Amino acid sequence: MKSLVFLFSFFCLFACAPLKEVECSGVKGFSVKKVDLSGIEGELLLEIKNPNRYKFVIYPTEFDIVYSGVNLGKAQLAKKVKVKGNVEEVYGFNLKKEFKDVSFTEVLKLLNGGSRGNMIEVKGDLKIGRFLINKKIPIDIKEKVKLN
Repeated sequence: MKSLVFLFSFFCLFACAPLKEVECSGVKGFSVKKVDLSGIEGELLLEIKNPNRYKFVIYPTEFDIVYSGVNLGKAQLAKKVKVKGNVEEVYGFNLKKEFKDVSFTEVLKLLNGGSRGNMIEVKGDLKIGRFLINKKIPIDIKEKVKLN
């Protein structure tokens, strides 16, 4: 019984440790895996800094994506992404978007690389969590990237 009380108090003590703010340092790349008339599948490379010693999960989230002036609308993360503790690493996010509200000329402009120097804009909230702790981190990035 004493060991159970000790474990519970130990867990409560360390579970209440202050969480430092997780940062998104920027977009490190954008690659297109598949494009056709129905939609686009790609990978967005974001650099994320986790100053906490705890790892956490980024849950499937929606982002507003604009690439080279072409509004791709809302794109969703395809699956959960696990972020390690005390690191600053680049993580790949698989994105899927159907071309329901994108015109054919915008799709062609996207395939040609656009005319605005391959500028990508990412807006939305990263939904992160660990056990019962959930947080939203606002993302608003506008950077020049290479299309891989």
